[in-house]
Amino acid sequence: MTSTVSLEWLQQTIDRSPFNRWMGMRAVSVSEDAIELAVRWREEFISNPAKRSTHGGILASVIDAASDYVIAVRVGEALPTVDLRVDFHRVATPGDLRARATVVHLGSKLASAETRIFDQQGKLVASGRGVYFTGGIQRATAA
Repeated sequence: MTSTVSLEWLQQTIDRSPFNRWMGMRAVSVSEDAIELAVRWREEFISNPAKRSTHGGILASVIDAASDYVIAVRVGEALPTVDLRVDFHRVATPGDLRARATVVHLGSKLASAETRIFDQQGKLVASGRGVYFTGGIQRATAA
């Protein structure tokens, strides 16, 4: 498995998804074991107009993307999701979000990562863990 630790590479990988581009997802920082993504607020994120709360599907999507991409930094490509667990800790109201993801496990068939999403005030609004299939990665063979 290769390590591709480049902010530009990460942003290009994110931008391959039209949904991620629509959400305005941006790579903020990257290392071999952690990434940080920013998501600019959009009115379309609202689930409950009376409370002006962010739809849980948006938060789950950010957790899935950040967890996948922190593993992609290590293996060189985005991977299919096998399982996703999301916990909602408080209502996310209008405002930009930050997602911080770390690799938990990197195996030959499965990998897992954790993501925490914070609001503009730095309060934890959601967290989760994703499991991704690494068995289909094309590995370089020794000559």
